Amino acid sequence: MEYVELFSFIEKCCEIYGIDASHGIQHSKGCVEWVQQLFCEEPDMCADEKKVAIYAAALHDMCDKKYTNPVEASERIRSWLLEQGWSQDMTDAVIQIVTSMSYSSLKKAAVRGIPIYPDLGKWQKAYHLARHADLLDAYRVGRCFLYTQHIYPGISDDECWRIVEELFNVRIFRYVQDGWIAYPKAIVLSQDLERDARRSFLEKRFEYSQEKN
Repeated sequence: MEYVELFSFIEKCCEIYGIDASHGIQHSKGCVEWVQQLFCEEPDMCADEKKVAIYAAALHDMCDKKYTNPVEASERIRSWLLEQGWSQDMTDAVIQIVTSMSYSSLKKAAVRGIPIYPDLGKWQKAYHLARHADLLDAYRVGRCFLYTQHIYPGISDDECWRIVEELFNVRIFRYVQDGWIAYPKAIVLSQDLERDARRSFLEKRFEYSQEKN
């Protein structure tokens, strides 16, 4: 299994911070898979850029403010990467990406609805790959359903479905038209994911593990 140490670290973080299944190891692995599918969009990327993109995609929710103190959590990530033998430059790149790719934060900073992204220099491609991966995995209806249950304990299934479907209609199904998803490959993938999501709402079912790790 690839990335054994990476995923073991993520499982440990989930335990420490109480990160639920919607943002746990399954989401991290999903983001890694999306990044790998999107490498075709950046054919000139070097091995270091690809590695940074993969690790940033996998680690970004390990310093999510919904679960952690982002400063303390990002330092945990930094220390771990350095222990793994990463260079300071690549470590800094991962931290810069995971602390600046949040859709919610970017949405607030948008100007007249137009996304404004940080300038990360040579790591810009890695940044957008990781960011796109997170957005694509947001189309998993089960993730949103489990997170809604997490923040509203005791909520009825009918109410949970209502909240989740509303969020998809006003946010996730708009990612492409609002400019958040821009890679041609990601747009194609999002179309398939949207069809799956709409079917999930129609049938009121989803396939997503409720296991945190």
